[in-house]
Amino acid sequence: MGHARHRGPAQIRLTLINGRRVAYEVSGDPTGQPVLIIHGAWGGPSSTLWNGPRLRWQVPTDGLKLIWYDRRCAGLSQYDTEPFTLEDLANDAVDLLDYLNIDQAAVIATSAGGPIGIRLAINHPNRVKSLVLLNTGASLMSLTPTGVDPADPFVSDRLETVAKRLTLLDLLDSEGIEAAVAASEDEWRSPPQPAEPDPAFQSFKDNRQRALSSLSPDELARLALGALLNMKAQRGVNLSADMTRITCPVLIVHGDADTTVPIGFSCALADRIAQAELSVLNGHGHGLIVNSAAQQVVTHWLQSV
Repeated sequence: MGHARHRGPAQIRLTLINGRRVAYEVSGDPTGQPVLIIHGAWGGPSSTLWNGPRLRWQVPTDGLKLIWYDRRCAGLSQYDTEPFTLEDLANDAVDLLDYLNIDQAAVIATSAGGPIGIRLAINHPNRVKSLVLLNTGASLMSLTPTGVDPADPFVSDRLETVAKRLTLLDLLDSEGIEAAVAASEDEWRSPPQPAEPDPAFQSFKDNRQRALSSLSPDELARLALGALLNMKAQRGVNLSADMTRITCPVLIVHGDADTTVPIGFSCALADRIAQAELSVLNGHGHGLIVNSAAQQVVTHWLQSV
């Protein structure tokens, strides 16, 4: 049986699904259309030490029941020590829907969660009513993403970041987690922290940074391994050729000022998915899952399909 755990203002439920600990929370309209949210980033230390609310949905959610869960090796969900695949991550989402007795849900997949949502829609089309893809792409851990211009400065920077992550994965494979952590310990302990306009939310981020700074080497290694395994699950993955197998309605939303996952990745998605609608938010960057303008677009679309 699951039980509730409070962290900040949100109620987090911890349960065992197929013997695996899964953390999730439900908000919005209790009788509304289920909306499964697949979060971004790679999990690991920053996500597990986060003690604030997971989801800040700032617009009315009439008719929508939002379900947020922590993926493998992220947040309060179980950490693995052995590799897993993108298919495993998609199956985890199906297992959660089964546990919640939900036959079909709309799916919002953001950033590094995007390929999971895409694979879910391809492998389990009967479970996905509609798909929203936020600031993401079909190939986030490859140096040769399809349909993206490598000469674009933002794309070039993105590929440089991917190359560094692939080097860490090679180090993990050849020398183990201790070597992979040692090669980038400063980044694990002090990840980038963009300024937060909400003082309360900034406080959560400051608390997380203090916790990161004081992690023991063993705990840092355990959590960093989780993040690296999430990256490894997407290493070399390119879903572009499978896009035509997506049959549900699709909304793609991207900010044209996104330097983390440049907008070309979403344009490539839109080119491959015939029924997709592309919404470009001028002047907006990454992290659209907590962006009120993006939430307005997504909510209106979900309420209309």
